[in-house]
Amino acid sequence: MDTTAILNTLNHSDTIKVQMTAVQDWSQFWLLLIITLFGSVFIIIYLGLMLKPQISNILAWFKLRKIRNLTGRHVLIIKHTSNELFNQSMIDTGTLENIRIALQKFKGKPFDLILHTPGGSIFAAQLISKLIQKYPSAVRAIVPVYAMSGGSFLALSCDEILLANTAALGAIDPQIGYLWHYGSAKSWDEVIKKKHGKADDGSIQMAYTGRQYANTLHKWVSELLLEKIPFADKRESAATFLTDGNIEHGRPLMICDLNEIGIPVIELEDKMITLINPILNSTLYEGEYWI
Repeated sequence: MDTTAILNTLNHSDTIKVQMTAVQDWSQFWLLLIITLFGSVFIIIYLGLMLKPQISNILAWFKLRKIRNLTGRHVLIIKHTSNELFNQSMIDTGTLENIRIALQKFKGKPFDLILHTPGGSIFAAQLISKLIQKYPSAVRAIVPVYAMSGGSFLALSCDEILLANTAALGAIDPQIGYLWHYGSAKSWDEVIKKKHGKADDGSIQMAYTGRQYANTLHKWVSELLLEKIPFADKRESAATFLTDGNIEHGRPLMICDLNEIGIPVIELEDKMITLINPILNSTLYEGEYWI
């Protein structure tokens, strides 16, 4: 017997009459809708974060293919622009591993290394430099905007350097320190001198380590310049200029500055810049991509 029949039976008897009224509770509907919407947004964001690397890889492949079609060479780009507090993008061991994989895929054929980076780990930059130096074919460094510090070191490791007419390299003097005590190797030496024997142990250690790094980088840069600057005195002067810390680390060295110290640089063509700009201007691409 259904509900309606039961109610009719009760109402036609001598017992208390019963009336049933349906009331719709919209609060539950809106609560369920809100939960569903928030859940959907969360899932979309999560999937977006999970799929972003795959999507950026696919899109970068198409953009880099246009550059490869123009040059006839493999292309490897290092793009570091993220500057968030806990997510600063720079040359590190992850960059080293990605470049090692890329060079294996290139199988010894010539490639262009597009650099757009503020620099990073001295250790990683040195090992990447070795990979480039030992690569069996010609490598061209292409700098559309800037390649500072470790990025400049990688540019000098290549056989040729191409810069846009407003692009820059920078000094290669080591930057070392800890927490809020951070600076160039030269600045740590200055701290020791100004303290007149009253420097703390940490400052003394940083100054000593800085001199070690500076000497190593000076020697290494001199070797990188062997094929670029034929005259020993000019080569020594250029290596000293880049590594001794007497110019500010963030000073942009443009084509005219590099030519003045004897480093040959080729001006990058506008059509190449036009193909690279969409990658540099998009927040979708960050890290290393190759084709």
